[in-house]
Amino acid sequence: MPFALSRTVVLGSGTAGCLSALKLRRDFPTMTVELVRSKKVPIIGVGESTTAGVPRFLHNQLGLDRGEFWRRVRPSWKLGIRFDWGDPDVSHFHYPFDVSLDGQHRALARSNAFYCLGDLTDSSLFRTLMDRGKSPCFLDLAAGHVVDERGGYHIENKAFVAYLESKIREPGVEIIDGDVADVRRRENGDIAELCLEDGRCIAGDFFVDCSGFASILLDKVLGEPFVSYGDRLFCDRAVIGRWTRTTEPIYPYTTCETMDHGWCWRIEFADEIARGYVFASAFCSDDEARAEFKRTNPYVEDERRIIRFRSGRHENFWVKNVAAIGNAAAFVEPLESTAIHNMAEQLRFLAWALRDSDGRPTDAMRRLENRRYRQLWDDTRDFITIHYKFNRWRDTPFWRHCRETIDLGGAAEAVAYYQEAGPSILVKSLLSPGSPFGYEGYYNLLLGQRVPTRYRGECSEEDRQTWNALRATNRERAAAALPMPDALDLIHSENWTWPEQGW
Repeated sequence: MPFALSRTVVLGSGTAGCLSALKLRRDFPTMTVELVRSKKVPIIGVGESTTAGVPRFLHNQLGLDRGEFWRRVRPSWKLGIRFDWGDPDVSHFHYPFDVSLDGQHRALARSNAFYCLGDLTDSSLFRTLMDRGKSPCFLDLAAGHVVDERGGYHIENKAFVAYLESKIREPGVEIIDGDVADVRRRENGDIAELCLEDGRCIAGDFFVDCSGFASILLDKVLGEPFVSYGDRLFCDRAVIGRWTRTTEPIYPYTTCETMDHGWCWRIEFADEIARGYVFASAFCSDDEARAEFKRTNPYVEDERRIIRFRSGRHENFWVKNVAAIGNAAAFVEPLESTAIHNMAEQLRFLAWALRDSDGRPTDAMRRLENRRYRQLWDDTRDFITIHYKFNRWRDTPFWRHCRETIDLGGAAEAVAYYQEAGPSILVKSLLSPGSPFGYEGYYNLLLGQRVPTRYRGECSEEDRQTWNALRATNRERAAAALPMPDALDLIHSENWTWPEQGW
């Protein structure tokens, strides 16, 4: 049966719009894809910090060549997140992206996580690299230099979007510059065409709303209800800034630092450092946030913009012949760097349904994909609440309010299980099958924050020696890793060639 959709219109550029156009054009080559962008809407140049799944989406699913991507976007590695957070008696904990807790070494009696109670040091290779500020690029005597590609990226947003816009033109996506003045609908309520201020009308039989927080099609035209997360995630603004790198080390991770009224990110680039303070306006003014941000980051440039946002999701992301991707559908603060990850997941949901229906999606398909979308975003919200509930680093009114009032929602049962039984692998049955975080994420966070547990099991001396030997192996492997500046210089050099198959 021929594919029914002939013309899709993507409203909005930026990361969401470009990824949507690339994914749909790649998966459905017979379908015309057009992208409408407004020159009046600037790119929010805050820098992107991704999950480990995003590089696989970019290079494996979208087919973006790694060599070209690294040359033009010039990303940096992200092996995980450093949290200045949790137990005030500990300086920080690392949340690495390689898998170490969700597994059991064949020589051990229990899952690896049990041996990390009270001490996560060197429990994974990435954790050891993060502790030492090393890159995932290793000197191998047989193969030369090799890169462990299980991590995520730090990406400068403007360079990323410019690269993506160039890539969507290659398969024939037309970029149309203009601002929407009117939206015409069919008798059945579907969107028929977008009418621009210059008089042009762009017709389509399917539309992807990537208009950001404006949510022009899903929210304003179709009136889809918005479900706020504000009763559990209290931050609603961010002050952002950056400075040119001088002698500061380049860290292989994103930093999340506790502040008086929220938290501050640090994203590492070869030439710059990007910072942003996410705060709750109910507890401090914009000027107070700017002042605290400047005290913490004295080198930040004078421009300290305030970005206002609302946390939550629309009830459905796919309504009639419109699917919303990115901030037009949902948003949560970037504490777990889930923005591009969740875009990619929604695009996978959408592409599967369009493919399986030959471009004739049924109501049942829309209901199923909307349910998966709600679960994805609600899981993200619930996981983020754990960060706030158990952070004891500061005793300000904001943090006391978080500890005393936050409802863990769907995460509550898994947390309660850990508090009673320790890091048992049986908790998997309490987690959503499609959770972006899973056992590994939950226990990295619970163990890292030193959330109290009543479990008091003991391991044998033999197991302890085995575990210490595994930790020593990680230290030995990390010793062969290049420092971050040397590794980035190598990757960006003309002599570097990526292997044909990654991951």
